Amino acid sequence: MMDGLEARARDMGARAAVRVAARLADVAGEALPGVSVAAEGARVVVSGRGLGRRWLRDPAFRWLGGLLR
Repeated sequence: MMDGLEARARDMGARAAVRVAARLADVAGEALPGVSVAAEGARVVVSGRGLGRRWLRDPAFRWLGGLLR
């Protein structure tokens, strides 16, 4: 009984992570001009030129989760 419950909870969590990653990719793509933002499953991939420098300058890069508020 518990195995089925755990599997269901794990599946629900995985689906929620994919939904949040897609939402974050949409919001970050609008908030961070000049970069490419894509959701790959439950991950968000940010790519572009000068990301290291922009990460140091722009707080939005350091805490992407803050864009979801």
